[in-house]
Amino acid sequence: MYTYPVLSNGQVDELHLRNSRTKFIISNLYDSIQGLHKSLAKSPRSECQRANFCSNSTLSNTLRDLFLNFHNSARLRVAKGIEPNKTGLLNPAKNMYKLEWDCGLEHKAQKAIASCPSTTTPIPRTAQNLMQIMYQGNVAIDVGANIKSTLSRWWDAAVMFGVTDPENRYTDLLYNFANMVFSETTKIGCAHQTCRTDYATYISVTCLYNAIAYVDNQRLWETGSACTNHSQCTTHPNSFCSGGLCVKGAAVSETNKMCPSNAGMTDSVRMAFVNLQNTFRSSLARGLEPDGLGGKAPKASKMLRMVYDCSIEASAMRSARKCIFAHSKDSERPGLGENLFMTTFLNFDKIKTAEQASQKWWNELKEFGIGPENRLTMALWKRRGKKIGHYTQMAWDTSYKLGCAVVACPNFTFGVCQYGPKGNHINGQIYTVGKPCTGCPHSCNNTEGLCIVV
Repeated sequence: MYTYPVLSNGQVDELHLRNSRTKFIISNLYDSIQGLHKSLAKSPRSECQRANFCSNSTLSNTLRDLFLNFHNSARLRVAKGIEPNKTGLLNPAKNMYKLEWDCGLEHKAQKAIASCPSTTTPIPRTAQNLMQIMYQGNVAIDVGANIKSTLSRWWDAAVMFGVTDPENRYTDLLYNFANMVFSETTKIGCAHQTCRTDYATYISVTCLYNAIAYVDNQRLWETGSACTNHSQCTTHPNSFCSGGLCVKGAAVSETNKMCPSNAGMTDSVRMAFVNLQNTFRSSLARGLEPDGLGGKAPKASKMLRMVYDCSIEASAMRSARKCIFAHSKDSERPGLGENLFMTTFLNFDKIKTAEQASQKWWNELKEFGIGPENRLTMALWKRRGKKIGHYTQMAWDTSYKLGCAVVACPNFTFGVCQYGPKGNHINGQIYTVGKPCTGCPHSCNNTEGLCIVV
């Protein structure tokens, strides 16, 4: 028998090429783990989780339970802090969500492996694990046994390669494990398919997940304690705690009350942009942000608190809808600065886009640095391979009006933010250095260190 675990890039998974699976025996945890398995298996499940909810003759109720229970048992062990890492144990997890079975994902999974492929199928807003297994000759297949071994191989990446980042961040070697453990994921759908030729028998096993884990430096879970009450489940609205795992409640309807005349954005996405960028500006104003050239960036005496502006959003939307990853002309956005972001994930979640864009722009400070002069010189502006302009526009203290847009383009997801009044004036001071709030023209939020403009 020959097996070929497949990563997202189509390469053979190094994990299975090892001659034997690394075994960890932690005898003092055995009884605890077995007890967790039993308690999880007995816990009530919602309609979406019931194995007989989907009409698909290819996948039995028993196999649906196998897929779902393996994932949730493993996620619970991580949350409880009893799951082996390559060295020691994985960090325990707060806000670890329980997966529900999703018939739509199951249908997509079945369609994706109809021909027993060896590579994944791009599906917007969806992560995929895939394993193709080949047997020589025309042989009978034990589907359940192959599914069990596949799930174990995906999960074993943690003990084989290790989750070494202290904040549990993603690395490429953790691809399959990452999709299984990502704490924000709430839905799963899996499938299997057997194909035969004159010389071989193939079985493909796949699982689809409703959140994408394999983003560079993304935190797979937040270290903390498994939930014991409903108030500790905060990633998704209306969540509650069930036996150490959080359960996502009914979805909250999206609103468009902030800028009702603008289509394509929701209030939650708008607030994600403005809140995160104000959080960064607050940290900078209080002297807490590391500078890549050494030390911390200086404090700011009159850093203005950003407000969201609907007319600027409309301008950003016009630019984003062109789906051209290039800055718009100054004449198209008079008096406004502009930051751009793209990801090749299609139709990517807009709140995730807001978070990743803002973080990537701001990271230029700690990656490349500005220095104590805190001035945007031509030398800084033209540094090869160390562009700093996204950060400086975000940090420009007089740029306090913000409007953003996220658009699903044919080949990528495009994020655009525009700022008014425009910053990034060559040889200009990025912000006035001094004790927070001492230079505010009006009032100030002393806790944030930000000046209140409106």
